[in-house]
Amino acid sequence: MGTSSETPRRASVMIVGGGPVGLAMGLLLDRFGIDAVIIEKSPTTTDHPKSRGCWVRTMEIFRQWGLEQAIRDRGLQDSTDMFVQVESIAGREISRSRPEPNLGQTPAWKSLVAQDAVEEEIYKVVSRSKLVEVHFSTEFMGFEEAGDSLVCETRSLETGRSEFWNARYLLACDGAGSQTRRRAGIDMVGPATLAVMLNEYWRADLSRFPITREAAGYQVYSEKPGMPRRAGILNTNGRDRWLSVIQIGEEKDERPRPWTDSETVEIIRTHVGVPDLDVTLLNRSIWRMSKQVASQFKKNRVFVVGDAAHRFPPTGGFGLNSGVQDAHNLAWKLAYVLRGIASEKLLDTYDVERRPVAQSNADFSYGNLIRFRRLDDAVHSRNEDRIRFWVNDLDNHLHSIGQGLGFSYDEGAVIPDGTPRGGHLTRYYFPSDRPGGRFPHLWLDMARKRSTLDWFDKEFTVVAGPLGGAWLEAGRAVSEKTGMRLNLQQLPNAHSSDGIQMGSRGAVLVRPDGHVAWRIPYIPENPARELAAALQTVLH
Repeated sequence: MGTSSETPRRASVMIVGGGPVGLAMGLLLDRFGIDAVIIEKSPTTTDHPKSRGCWVRTMEIFRQWGLEQAIRDRGLQDSTDMFVQVESIAGREISRSRPEPNLGQTPAWKSLVAQDAVEEEIYKVVSRSKLVEVHFSTEFMGFEEAGDSLVCETRSLETGRSEFWNARYLLACDGAGSQTRRRAGIDMVGPATLAVMLNEYWRADLSRFPITREAAGYQVYSEKPGMPRRAGILNTNGRDRWLSVIQIGEEKDERPRPWTDSETVEIIRTHVGVPDLDVTLLNRSIWRMSKQVASQFKKNRVFVVGDAAHRFPPTGGFGLNSGVQDAHNLAWKLAYVLRGIASEKLLDTYDVERRPVAQSNADFSYGNLIRFRRLDDAVHSRNEDRIRFWVNDLDNHLHSIGQGLGFSYDEGAVIPDGTPRGGHLTRYYFPSDRPGGRFPHLWLDMARKRSTLDWFDKEFTVVAGPLGGAWLEAGRAVSEKTGMRLNLQQLPNAHSSDGIQMGSRGAVLVRPDGHVAWRIPYIPENPARELAAALQTVLH
């Protein structure tokens, strides 16, 4: 690192990367009253749609932040979560998958919304923060360990001026090619290249075709000579902005040469099925499809978060969603340690909890990649029964509420209660108040405005059963004795069919991220002592 006579500026948390995960982390730390600085080398939030779906758990988190409606308003209409197989968008439809049924297990259904819109909406909130600074057009140059902190160097791409920061913790949120992760010496495990892909983002008014308002994506199978035989066209707004995704190689770009702009426009016109379509090319990117998870999510004072920690095939849409949930898991732990409420051991639970989830999401996404390839083979075979089978199987791709909500932390900042874990199904979610899982959603009012999920935000929450008033008294006693604020709530009723197994006199202790830390299905002789012991175990 360079040298400077200037005294380093201070930040509790240095966040490298101002994409959706870095911005989400900044928003969360601001909510917890923790100062942070976000370093992003791009001049603005992204101008490329990239990810195109915020699944249920992510939308629940956005609901907590007051962002759900603003983000939903920028996405596609409900029930567009399906793929249509076509010869061209204006031409023959071969088949289509089905939307995922909403069974009322969440107050915030998923939204098919593009990443550029998500970043803009999160940034609107972060930009108003008095605690979190965002530095665009700024490069992160490196860091050095310095006892109980880190010295970090940043450089303005506009002025060339370097700045030094003293930070307690460093978060690598700088994407799949994270230089920060490399500098920390954290390796990725798994295949780096499954395919080489081209993203072509373009504008053309397709609103005349009803099909463009009905689906999130189109799998185009063209027989025209000289054209890519298959491409995905992804819907970003149902009108005039589209993303073509085309495989251009296995290990490298295998085209004899890159396509010219005029050739690219001709490919788009063929796939849309309109020979004279007015097309404007907006931007493009070439990227490697990977299936990798970091060997560790934490090394000393450095944490990897989002795509810096895991790279999935985009089939499944779990990249951005996993990243936002990484941030949601880590932010409260950083805040509790920085405020002196918890010991630094709590930070070790981030790796223990999130790495298995990342691996599960990687495996799920890879399975969907295989599913798409089998469908491609079926369509090219022209065998209707074979096509029907693999189109039906596509429901296992976007019908993924079980994958998105059903995961559970088996160890970490949780206290197992001895009940054996059941494996989660990817298509179906079974609510449970078992330690490690997300506490179930129940509506608390007839108007369906208030959910049990609204209870979990910045504090630990004691949720008592309908006859568990003694737990609320215990919570007040523990809060008074320890000086730690606890949120005390009581269920109006409890039905095991809703996944509430703690019973009428039981209680659960729920973490700020909405995951159950501890469960007890009865009132013991000294409930305050039991509750205090549980808190001590989780935080220390």
